[in-house]
Amino acid sequence: MRGKKMAIDLKDFKQTKYPGLYKSKTKDNTKGYKYLMWCKIDGKLQKKILGHSETDKLTDKKAKDKLERIKTDIEAGYTSSSNINLDKLFDFYFETLDKTKSWTKKQQYIYNLYIKNAIGKKKIDKLREMDIKKILHDMGERGLKPRTQKTVLEVLKPLFRFAMKNKYLKEDPAAWITVKVPNQKKIVTDATELFNQVYQGIITLYKDEPFYKALFLFSFTGRRKTEVLTLKWENIDFTNNYYWIEDTKNDDKQKYELPSFIKEPLLKINDTKRGLVFKSPTTGKKISNIDRQMRNLIKYLALKHCNDNPLYQAYTVLKAKEKKIEYIEGLRWNDTFTGELKEILERYNGTKKGLIFANLELEKFDKLSPHYMRNILVSMLAEQKTEAVVLSGILGHKDVNTINKYLSINHYKSSQEGYKKIDEVIDVDFEDVE
Repeated sequence: MRGKKMAIDLKDFKQTKYPGLYKSKTKDNTKGYKYLMWCKIDGKLQKKILGHSETDKLTDKKAKDKLERIKTDIEAGYTSSSNINLDKLFDFYFETLDKTKSWTKKQQYIYNLYIKNAIGKKKIDKLREMDIKKILHDMGERGLKPRTQKTVLEVLKPLFRFAMKNKYLKEDPAAWITVKVPNQKKIVTDATELFNQVYQGIITLYKDEPFYKALFLFSFTGRRKTEVLTLKWENIDFTNNYYWIEDTKNDDKQKYELPSFIKEPLLKINDTKRGLVFKSPTTGKKISNIDRQMRNLIKYLALKHCNDNPLYQAYTVLKAKEKKIEYIEGLRWNDTFTGELKEILERYNGTKKGLIFANLELEKFDKLSPHYMRNILVSMLAEQKTEAVVLSGILGHKDVNTINKYLSINHYKSSQEGYKKIDEVIDVDFEDVE
């Protein structure tokens, strides 16, 4: 157990020839003489142990130079950070953030999960680059992917910028640390056909459920899942056919056209039309999970378009019934099945021995998610020769890195042009894609 820190007694020190610098009267056998800063700066007494002659290699001159640097920092407004640990700094920083933003809550989650236990109690003036690199190394050893590791830097870098702006720190210990994330772009082939199939699946499966019809169609117009689930009725102008997204990844407000194929189901939602559009019918709060509805959509698409792959159809039926993957992988041909599942498996023409799904081949629909819908949309629009600036605008990006990093994007205009292309695509003869 650590003992209490002893109060500094000036009687134990003698004045050096330098103003404000004192040296201990006695010499420690191991550490050597102790140097003390004891002086008034801007009318306030500042007391600080500067170090020792042996362990810190200090002389009177070097101790004086150190005192002058500290004095300059204090006069410049730098806060003494010797008693502030990273947890406390994060508390200060967190109080300045907008609590309504989903990224604010995610920052707190990431800090508590990956950073707090590792360096949260460390004094911020003692933090070094190696401390942060160790966190990233340990995450890698635990099998966490580079993208997850990068979230630690996405929390720490703005935190350290906050500390520097408010003069808690002079340097950013994370400034030169980077995490290389492998290219994770998902290439969508035959995107126009896939777009049509999924679009028709949404409007058919959820024709009597305007809530989920509108929710999935929003994702199919380029909106992020978080943007959709935090959309409020007051941000939709049904008269002028546009809506605002406030909780964006880029932390700015973005205006988009409201297409008619989304406006129609929105107006049919049985709701007070106040607060969140897509709120839980039981709690009235934001929905946290739409996995069940997504599994039902994948099942519908598999049954409609994958008749030549009955194993995949059976797989999606089981997933829609919320069967765990361990259960599915363990099913054997000599197990008993009934109803829809029995009918599907009877159509399988391969060998019916051993594990049913040993030779399962997943179809394109298995990648389907709200985020993947954005990939389908942009790939479809690219197939329609849509300009890159429109693609970036409809997805909510601030710039077009591949064309011109400083090219300004009009999200509303981009959504108008992009939705015209969508109208052209969904108006084709669907007999070709049934």
